[in-house]
Amino acid sequence: MNKSLHSLILIFCAVWQFASAQVVVLDFEAPATSTTFQYFGSSLEASLTNVVANPNPTAPNTSAKVMEFKKPVGAQVWAGAFSAPNPTTPVNVITNTKISVKVHMDHIGNLTLKLEGSSDGGPNWVQTKVNTVVNGWETLVFDVTVPSIEGPNQPASGHIYNTVTLFTDFGVSPAADVVTYIDDIQVEQAIVCNTVLDFEAPLTNTTFQYFGSSLEAQLSATINNPNPTGINTSAKVLEFKKPTGAQVWAGAFTAPNPTSQVSLLNGGQIRIKFHTDHPGNLTLKLEDSSNGGANWVQTVANTEVNKWVELTFDPSIPSIEAPNLPSTGKVYNRIVLFADFGVSPTTDLVFYVDDIVVCSAGATPKADVTFKVDMSKYQGAYTKVYVSGTFNNFAGDANPLTDADGDKVFEGTLNLPVGLYEYKFTLDNFAASENFDPTTTCTQTTIDGTNIYVNRKLVLTGNATVGPVCFSSCYGCNDAVKITVNLGMGTYTPEASGVYLAGGGDFGNPGGRFRMKDDDGDGVFSIQIERQRGYSTFYDFANGACPDYSCKENIAGQPCAIPTNFNDRFLNPVTQDTVIATCFASCATNTDCTIGTQNLPLDANWIKVQPSIATDQVQVLFSQAIQGNLFLRVLNASGREMYQARYSNQTEQLQIETANWPKGMYTIFVQDNARVSNRRIIKL
Repeated sequence: MNKSLHSLILIFCAVWQFASAQVVVLDFEAPATSTTFQYFGSSLEASLTNVVANPNPTAPNTSAKVMEFKKPVGAQVWAGAFSAPNPTTPVNVITNTKISVKVHMDHIGNLTLKLEGSSDGGPNWVQTKVNTVVNGWETLVFDVTVPSIEGPNQPASGHIYNTVTLFTDFGVSPAADVVTYIDDIQVEQAIVCNTVLDFEAPLTNTTFQYFGSSLEAQLSATINNPNPTGINTSAKVLEFKKPTGAQVWAGAFTAPNPTSQVSLLNGGQIRIKFHTDHPGNLTLKLEDSSNGGANWVQTVANTEVNKWVELTFDPSIPSIEAPNLPSTGKVYNRIVLFADFGVSPTTDLVFYVDDIVVCSAGATPKADVTFKVDMSKYQGAYTKVYVSGTFNNFAGDANPLTDADGDKVFEGTLNLPVGLYEYKFTLDNFAASENFDPTTTCTQTTIDGTNIYVNRKLVLTGNATVGPVCFSSCYGCNDAVKITVNLGMGTYTPEASGVYLAGGGDFGNPGGRFRMKDDDGDGVFSIQIERQRGYSTFYDFANGACPDYSCKENIAGQPCAIPTNFNDRFLNPVTQDTVIATCFASCATNTDCTIGTQNLPLDANWIKVQPSIATDQVQVLFSQAIQGNLFLRVLNASGREMYQARYSNQTEQLQIETANWPKGMYTIFVQDNARVSNRRIIKL
């Protein structure tokens, strides 16, 4: 270790206030930080926003480019636009708490931000902010820890979102065209402190070896906190001595080095709690960089006496020792401390040190995750079991797991930054690995060009244990069942966009990952899913990819339909591998489709609904006579059935009471023996 410091130069650095940093999602300046938004709910339906020159480049926004955002006369109160395509950088609020947006309006109104398309299962989130500046730029800040104003009314914090949706003057239908300018959608990164040493537990404790005094080569001691008050009430602290006659450069270095490195990859601060009985200083030196950093030294003065203070060291300031470089961006293994550097004491001095932490915006806290995989059902030969994932670049031999008790359950613990990961268990450096399909519940599907990867998904927010799970299964080795669904289409022509298992709380809107296949072309579409033993759910089938459920089968009035749950089917608890055989739009118990079915044409002009913006009721008017029985149903924007009715007598119009419906958008579907038709309404 180099003990030399440039002469006796002391540079006393004041504690500085650390401002949060930002991650730019969109600033509309370059392709990587720009996109278009697709309008909905107005005469601009399906058209895209434009990026224009900043019309008022004054503080707080002097950037060159901004987004022009329009709300034309007569737009729906809920008119807005969603990112299309989504931003390159997702909105990551796993550890961050605020999103800022710059807005320029010519009137007092509001901006509503909605986050959708969470990659880790987070709920959609909506918040509205009122602007206070007219004809000038203003920064609006959205707090993601606050519950959404839209159901399920949960905060967005802890999740990652891909789609950004914006609404201007939400709740207002403008009497004239309104133009707003938007810029700099950013995630305000919180300050995160990662502990290097707190002297409380083996992983965050070590000893320091003295040099330059009569204590040469002796080790420091961890003792009970002599003054557990103020900012430091922890139980244990480091006792640090500088005896009479010690060299002015006397100090001590970590021996052994801390388990956690001093990582300054994200810059930030190094903070140390310090306690002394006289004014003086503490000098910090970082050595043994693992990524080529030069040794770095900085001194901070202390004027407080007999109380705990927190001293802050700025890595962006050049070292007081040659080569006088900052330490930002570097990682160090060894910590050296000097108390009252530059002074040779005339009496024994005792100092106390605690909580050496690295704090930065953009730094991500870490957590321990224990992976466990049960190999008892695996039939092949193998020697070693590994966990491979995005945390080790899917290396086949980086993180081996062990089976200490020989029960075929292999496990291992990694310390990882909190976040979203993909991984799988692998054998003998990828001689074999787990195999999943997109229907599994614990996986995430990633498309890279023509390659499709289905890996386990881990959303790490704190210390966690995964498993034990069976190799190539989301569940324990005795906890899973396989459910095979075979669906005959009968006389229905399968849509080119696919036939889907949908609905319930599991399968989602038609058009998702539960697409059924007819590999042999016999008209029977099949899918197999693995679920936990005892699994039950509502479900339905759809002929086509229709997020609005307009292509959902109609089994109303048939014995397998559950009227209280949108006329969906219901799967009773499954306790063993099970095969379901049925037909589209029928309760048949085979795929022969012996119960008659028919395709009905869509007649877009058959019905008229008035008013289209409803409060208490709407009327359905028919342009042509009804043939046979009439069936009507109403779905909300999530595809859930809100109302249904069957009519056996011919009629020219129907009246639907809407007073008790929640506000939102609804689709009315009407069908007789000859045709189907639909219309959308808004309930205020």
